Amino acid sequence: MTGLAAHLVWARRALEVAVLRRINAGMPLLDGRSPGDLYLRDEAARARLVRPTLRPQGAFTRSEAEAGSALAEAEVALAAAGADALSRLALRLGLEPRTRALLTLALAIELDLDSHELAGVLIGGGRRRGVLTAAAACDTLGLAPAEVAAELNPAAPLRRLGLIVVDGAGPAATLAARAGLAGALCGETRLPAPLDRAVVLAAPAPAIWLAPVAQAGIDDGAAALRRQPRGVVIVRGPRGSGRGAVGQAIAARLGQPALVCRADRLRELEADADGEAARRQVLSDVLAEAAIRDAVLIVADVDLLGESGGLPPWRRVLLTAHPGPLVLTSSGRGGDFDLERPSATVTVPRPSLADREAAWAHTLATVPAERLPAPATTAGPGGLAAELAARYVLGAGAIAEVVAAARIHAEVVAGVVDQPALEAALGRRLSLDLGAAGTVVTRKARFAELVLPADVVDTLHDVIAMVRERAQILERWGLQRHLGISRGVSALFSGEPGTGKTMAASVLASELGLELIRIDLAAVVSKFVGETEKNLGRIFDQAQDAHAMLLFDEADSLFGKRTELRSAQDRFANLEVNYLLQRMEGFDGISILTTNWESSIDQALLRRLNFRVRFPEPEVEERMELWRRLVPAEAAPEAPVDVRALAERFDMTGGYIKNAIVRAAVIAARAGRRLSADDLWAGALNEYAEMGKVMPSTPTSTLTTTTSPSPGRSRRGTP
Repeated sequence: MTGLAAHLVWARRALEVAVLRRINAGMPLLDGRSPGDLYLRDEAARARLVRPTLRPQGAFTRSEAEAGSALAEAEVALAAAGADALSRLALRLGLEPRTRALLTLALAIELDLDSHELAGVLIGGGRRRGVLTAAAACDTLGLAPAEVAAELNPAAPLRRLGLIVVDGAGPAATLAARAGLAGALCGETRLPAPLDRAVVLAAPAPAIWLAPVAQAGIDDGAAALRRQPRGVVIVRGPRGSGRGAVGQAIAARLGQPALVCRADRLRELEADADGEAARRQVLSDVLAEAAIRDAVLIVADVDLLGESGGLPPWRRVLLTAHPGPLVLTSSGRGGDFDLERPSATVTVPRPSLADREAAWAHTLATVPAERLPAPATTAGPGGLAAELAARYVLGAGAIAEVVAAARIHAEVVAGVVDQPALEAALGRRLSLDLGAAGTVVTRKARFAELVLPADVVDTLHDVIAMVRERAQILERWGLQRHLGISRGVSALFSGEPGTGKTMAASVLASELGLELIRIDLAAVVSKFVGETEKNLGRIFDQAQDAHAMLLFDEADSLFGKRTELRSAQDRFANLEVNYLLQRMEGFDGISILTTNWESSIDQALLRRLNFRVRFPEPEVEERMELWRRLVPAEAAPEAPVDVRALAERFDMTGGYIKNAIVRAAVIAARAGRRLSADDLWAGALNEYAEMGKVMPSTPTSTLTTTTSPSPGRSRRGTP
């Protein structure tokens, strides 16, 4: 007899002896049945319990003796069975014989039908099956009540490690094996709900490309855990750099499975828990699963479990007491993770251009040939790898995820894994989680819609070129290393309201194929000390990971000049600006700042900007072009419009011209007719008046022949 079966037979014999001992002591069965009414599948046990008798007391002495002999044989068979999953678990966790016997009994009641039946006799027919009372455990194992109570104490190994669940207190307390324990010991890889939402028993280490530095870190981490089996390895690196793959590779080197727990989903489970105790039990259950399965527990993005100073005390206590090895993956932004255990740190650096090319080439080589584009439509996997490596600063983990997502999509639609498919997968993966702090600008303008001086348009093309050629300029030519500058591209667009600053930002996003995120300053700035910096830090972190373009509209409210310290408010305002300057210095993404008052921006920020673009107010010819382009073809007046007269009479920027056209459309819609030149003139007059400008003097002949208001209408502001 081998494996778990030997433990189950031993538990069945122990329960049978307890039942016979109770009958011989003159006590009736608690559920009112006679011994012969018990339905047992074990023929030997059934024969011992169905012997007829006229005197219950002592009538089953012989049966009890035979059952005792069978129990002794079961103990011998158990000792000869060798190491099995339950024995290894007990040895690994250092369980005492008494503790191991109690756990075996709880498991047998769940797995063995005869043990179910016998336990039901001991606890009474009214109790639910599959559990055992503390009193019945005393009878079965021959223990004193105090000994069983000590084993059921929350600080004792069985409960502290989450191996059993106890309900109630005293002799009537019931105990049962934790959900999923039996399955884990039998090789079941599926985790019990709801833990399966946050934790997965990972396959062997994924075959992704890792840089030599990461490979060396795997060796160092595995060696550290061999020396200290209860040690901690902290894998630090940016999001998508392959930190999880490094952790799984460390587990594979140790010959142990990897239990991967995502911190963000763990927090969701905690939020769904009912009460503080249930919330803390979630992490305890994760640790129990790792201990039961002899797995290396990998907590991905452990920063999300921390607070401003690192892990909260209750999490630190639980992780410190975990009996197995730990791997924590961190971006380095979560503070202190010292668990008072032997620890080692593995750093996965941000990938260089050569690393990114190698990772793309390696991962694309795993795509089936029928899913790759034809040579006529692409430069091939090598050229595609170089193009993607130059455009996106992604780590090996993110590259593997993107290619896998593109492969799945290509198989569904019978397509190929070409550059557009990969970029679409990138767009689906590189999403922001900014909450109320940012909104996606859905309208993407084109260069053809801009009406700007040639030098401004030329500068915008320079911004695009710097984004596209960053790899050439900064990495291949060495400017990043030599000058110590980041890969970030930043620009300040300044000018009067309505000169096209926001529209120009949307043009850049459209040309570069990036999401444009407008930052909502009302949701960012907080009256509480430190909250503004926290909100901004989250925005920069998310944007850098997602390769999105940030638009700080009216940036002077955030990036204003620092002032002398005359009050506490001045001090905290300066702290916010200082923090912004530091984050802008190291930000690798693309950020566009717009302001109507360039002089109010702190000079230290201006020095850190790559481009400073001044948007001038449009001249007459440019205003004419704006009037032509901003009126939609579907709403254009039937009669020709003298746009030169409008441009000459009204000195307005594009934003105000747009408002005037909308006002004219409202006038026409109210009248139930098509837009006319008179409506455009009336809309311009109203907008001009609301701008606070003096009405332009217009010759009567001009008004009469070209732009006079409709008869019978008197619009405010008409001269």
